[in-house]
Amino acid sequence: MFSYLVPFLLTLAACFGIQALGLRAVGGRTAKSESNYFSSLGRIQAGTVGKADVMLLGSSITGRLPDRSQGFEGFANMGCDGGSAVDALRAMDRGFLPTAPVLVVEANTLQLALQRKPSEVGVAMERPWFQAGMRAPAISSYARPSAFFYSLLLARKIGGFGDPAVDEDLQMTSHPARLDALETKPLSADERSLIDELVPLLHRLQQKGCRTVFVWLPPGRQQGSPAPPWIAALMAESRSEWWDLGTEASRELVTLTDGVHMAAPSAARTVRSLRKGLGH
Repeated sequence: MFSYLVPFLLTLAACFGIQALGLRAVGGRTAKSESNYFSSLGRIQAGTVGKADVMLLGSSITGRLPDRSQGFEGFANMGCDGGSAVDALRAMDRGFLPTAPVLVVEANTLQLALQRKPSEVGVAMERPWFQAGMRAPAISSYARPSAFFYSLLLARKIGGFGDPAVDEDLQMTSHPARLDALETKPLSADERSLIDELVPLLHRLQQKGCRTVFVWLPPGRQQGSPAPPWIAALMAESRSEWWDLGTEASRELVTLTDGVHMAAPSAARTVRSLRKGLGH
């Protein structure tokens, strides 16, 4: 049996070594795997490596944004396909994910958290094997062999992000701001319940030094639309900031691949706008 065990261990070590070399060749992480589930897990695991100035929390809309692995230094993408920013916020509050000085909370899909049921990715973030992948990239979800192939296909579909240093953004004139006035529209029981959960959670993160900024990403809603009433109440009660990139961005600068997700040039412009508006 020993004669079989040694070759097996050597082969396994060689495979992990090849995966580690592959990760180095693609900038430290892959962008897509064979499913949204593994793509999200890998993206979040990669986002925890090292320290980030800004963490981008949200759904697959956020997941399409470039981060430090594409040269946008200081930004870590924690987008959760099929979920919302609440999945990552809960994991941070429970100590399963690290935090950053600035947490950008995608507002577009916050309503998914009203279902009160965490996504599959939200549940997986608390599993030991996920935590192990955060510490050992070679066994992470973004090192899966299939991820290298699917990342190549995704890059061909959405295009490149371009030079992070160029001055091409969404031509925004506004900045993140506090919403002090609460909306008078009555809130549903589910909305009130989620607000009551998230307000103390956000306060705890703020006490740790996190700046919480709720951002509506492109695509936008109707021009001039205010924040949804329950989100406005959440931001006011949690002392968070609000910034509507989607509605205020120049529409000719926002190109979508499927009616929801931004093409790479628009995603890059969005991160450049975030960098300017957030002071990073």
